[in-house]
Amino acid sequence: MSKDTCTAVRDDGLRYASKLGGSPFQGSGQTRSCFKCGRHRPPSSLQSKRILGRTELICKPACEPKV
Repeated sequence: MSKDTCTAVRDDGLRYASKLGGSPFQGSGQTRSCFKCGRHRPPSSLQSKRILGRTELICKPACEPKV
């Protein structure tokens, strides 16, 4: 993750004056993250797989490469 170089602590104690407000997860809030790649997807596009003795959710059919 790159550092945001435009921010500073303001007099009122708040930081991130240039950061956009709101959540990056728009919609109904029904997303889960893939155990392998970490991308957030709706539950219908994830499948459960047993990894290291636990059942984890991963992308189906496979994780997309990160760009």
